[in-house]
Amino acid sequence: MATKEEHIMMVAEKLFAANGYNGTSVRDIATKAKVNVSMISYYFGSKENLLEELFKWRMEEGLNFAKNTLENSELSEIEKIEGFIDNFVNRVQRLRDFFLLVHTQQVIAQNKNIQNFLKDYKINYIEINQKIIEQGLGKGIFTIRPSYHLLQCTISGTIFNAMHGMKLYKEYLKKHNPNFDEKHYESQYFEEVRSHVKSIVRAMVGYKEQ
Repeated sequence: MATKEEHIMMVAEKLFAANGYNGTSVRDIATKAKVNVSMISYYFGSKENLLEELFKWRMEEGLNFAKNTLENSELSEIEKIEGFIDNFVNRVQRLRDFFLLVHTQQVIAQNKNIQNFLKDYKINYIEINQKIIEQGLGKGIFTIRPSYHLLQCTISGTIFNAMHGMKLYKEYLKKHNPNFDEKHYESQYFEEVRSHVKSIVRAMVGYKEQ
């Protein structure tokens, strides 16, 4: 069950993604969330603070998963890396509105605090991946030491591009595949994204099935 603050952030997330930050007012958010404008002011102070809290909340969800996975001694190094990929793809699929906002903030630097949040979280992910791969190299599970920042670019960039290109690729497949299954397209598409990114990462770290 979402808290009142989370409910407001989820409503704002959808409106920001649909109408843009500047095209969404605090009153729009209050009306859609069925709360008073004063409640939004009480919890967040301003629309800009609401946007910042939304980014912190969503990004901490992903980073906490990564940290917990790093510390999970029951998982092998390849299971940890592939767990990150599965979680990232799941989040992009489930939280498409938020990741559209991430893309907007990366392309158009609208909020310096959010730019700093994004930078810090990216560095955290790079460092977590580096720790896991170094452990795997030490155990002989991995045989190649990749460029860690390019590894992160490969994972996030491929998944982001897949999200943005989904409609285009759908039209391509409908045109060239007479047996195209439109009903199950999205779920199959993201399964292919998972498999594709995992195969690239396995090659980058020199992993082979034991």
